[in-house]
Order: sequence, then structure tokens, then C-alpha cells
Amino acid sequence: MNNHYIGIDLGGTRVKLGLVTEGRVVARRIIPANSSGGLSGGLVASLPVIAREVDELLRSSQVARASLAGVGLAFAGLVDPSAQCILSTNKKYDDALDVDLQAWVKQHWDVPFFMDNDARMAAVGEWKYGAGRGVNDLVIMTIGTGIGTSAIIGGQLLRGRHFQAGVLGGHISVQYEGRPCTCGNTGCLEAYGSTWSLAGRVEGIADFEALFAAADKGDADALRVRQDCYDVWSAGIVNLIHAYDPEVVVLGGGVLSRADEILPYVTEKVHRHAWTPWGKVSIRATELHGDAGVLGVTHCLKDKL
Repeated sequence: MNNHYIGIDLGGTRVKLGLVTEGRVVARRIIPANSSGGLSGGLVASLPVIAREVDELLRSSQVARASLAGVGLAFAGLVDPSAQCILSTNKKYDDALDVDLQAWVKQHWDVPFFMDNDARMAAVGEWKYGAGRGVNDLVIMTIGTGIGTSAIIGGQLLRGRHFQAGVLGGHISVQYEGRPCTCGNTGCLEAYGSTWSLAGRVEGIADFEALFAAADKGDADALRVRQDCYDVWSAGIVNLIHAYDPEVVVLGGGVLSRADEILPYVTEKVHRHAWTPWGKVSIRATELHGDAGVLGVTHCLKDKL
């Protein structure tokens, strides 16, 4: 019976692979991403590795290729899901525009394929299976290598005419004369609150795990940058609330391992600054963590959302 799906969440730092059956990730693999390009990086160089890992995931789970119903891919860039093509990238997998991923899937597994933006697929995952269950108006913010966002309004996944509606929340300006961003804008939320933005702000700090560890030890620079992240995340969420009018905001990404520290501060600040006369937006931590994008893209593949 063809009831198994493979979900591939192609992030800037990690590639998450999941075997999904009946809305559950029953087996998973996580491998380092090779997203930066150059002689040995980018999407073309990554695909053979991903194909081998998918085959090994199927083999180790004792799933025959004949029972594979489809492959879905969540991509860290702008995607046209109707044409199944990548429209634009930003410092991750910049060779992807010329890659026919539908043909790649057909060549390896000869099954249906679906692709969309990674944050958009994480939103679907949380909506259908995680922290957004039972809510038809929600926004997600995923904090990682960059900052991804997506919105679901009235039970409809927001895509827009050019497939970028909702997903560029990481590039809203929180400092209009601020730090340069990789997108070409200045003062973006992502330029202050993402993993890549940490480089050069605190000596020896390359990710949030190291930032929080240094702050725990009382490092003054780490404490300053951590506080700045809290504040820009809060400002970004206020902007998303004003733009999309959600009932729930879901925060995702590895940094949410510190949800017990992050959520109280962010929630209080957002409630103080967001203009919501009807009440307070519920701000929740992801329930799915690294599985959100995998579950979202396989759900869309199955249900043609």
C-alpha cells in the first residue's frame, strides 16, 4: 500500500529528512547542509548525498520503493509550487534556479513531487499537527540561519501573486538605517536576530547555543546581543501581527530549546506593543521542532493544499 512519504527540509545549516506515514514522522535523518556553493557546495552537489540518505532511510525502515507515495521538499527560498520550480535564493543554494527537482525525483523514485518555501511548509506542519491545531489564523516565525515567516489567514495558506506573500517577514526593517542584510535591504529583522547575524557581534560566537552559553556565564557582549535578539524578535512579531491579524504566533527553530526564557519576555513585550483591541495574540513555542517542515510539505503533497 502506497502510504509512505518522504519529506526533505532543505535548510541552510541542516538537511532534515523524514519518513512520514499517516501524519507522523516514523523515521528521520539529519545531515549537514552544503548550501554555500563554491566548488563543492550548493544544490547540485547536495542532491547525490540526499538521494543516498533517502534510500538508506527507506532501507533501514524496511520500506520498499514500491510503497513510496511521493517526495516533498521544503526549500529555503522563493518557490513557485504550481510550476515546481525555485524562483529566487539568498546566499543558500544559489545554483538552484537551474535545477529540475521534479525530474530528479522522477529519476530516482518515479513518484509524485511537491515543493514550496520552507517556512510556509513549517506553518502548515504546525497548523495541521502542532502548536496551531484548531486555529485558522496563525503566523509562524522560524529562527535559524535566517528568519523565516509564513501566514495562514482564514484557513488559507498565504502565497500571493508572486509566491512571496508572508515569507519575507525576516526582511522587514526594524532599523531603517541599520546593518546591511544579505537581501540588499538595511536594518532587516534577519540582520539582527538570525544565526548569520551573530558573526562579528560577539567574539568567538557563531550560533545561538554559543551565545546563550556565553550569556549564562555573564559575558557582557553576549548578554547585550541576546537582549537585542529578544527585542528584535518581539518587534518582528508585532509587525507580523499588524500585517496578518493572527490568533496565534508560533515560534520555531533550535533557539526554542530556551523557550522557557524566551517566551515570557517576548510575550510580555509583544502584548505591550501590538495593537490588538480584540484581545491578546497567543504566542506559542513549536510542538514539532525539526519535523514541522517535513510534516507540512508531505501534507501538501498528499492533500494538494
